[in-house]
Amino acid sequence: MNSREVSIIGMMLALSLMLEVIPVEMPMVWGMKIDLVAVPVIMAYLLTGFAGGLVAVVLLFLGLSLVSPASWIGGMMKSTATFSVLLGLEAARRITRFDFEKADGRRTAVFAVLAFLIGIAIRVPLMVALNYYVALEFFLDIPRERVIETVEAWTGVPFWIAIGLPNVIQSAIDVFLGLGSTIPVLRRVPHLLG
Repeated sequence: MNSREVSIIGMMLALSLMLEVIPVEMPMVWGMKIDLVAVPVIMAYLLTGFAGGLVAVVLLFLGLSLVSPASWIGGMMKSTATFSVLLGLEAARRITRFDFEKADGRRTAVFAVLAFLIGIAIRVPLMVALNYYVALEFFLDIPRERVIETVEAWTGVPFWIAIGLPNVIQSAIDVFLGLGSTIPVLRRVPHLLG
């Protein structure tokens, strides 16, 4: 990892943690929040590649574990969800052979939509399982056997929709806003790619 990549990851991590401390968010009933915290991590991935994105996710977990009111469990949930988005982006990049230097509007749109779809195919089942087996039992302070009925009573929808739909919305924000924020930066400062 070179100094450029370390600098980009550091700036993006600082921005992520700032967005956690000074939140721009929409809270959900059971503790999840729709926010912008992962967008800078997605930008770090887009600017530095998969290894840089992975480093940013690990550092996001450590940082959120320290500054988030949701403690290490909230940090683990956000980092795991963000990692699933990175997997979607990386898979889409390999399938489409996406390259910022050769990207036009159509190629970028295909890449973004495919990344989003692959990301939610990974993220939604993973977050449903982690919420059931780990997070909600802790956050709601109820036995695991009551997690599904409690969430369904609050939301009025099946458990998997109550967990899955906000994760789909969050993935859309992460992918499309992350990509939409990175493209103008690269137009002004193209040497950031290497």
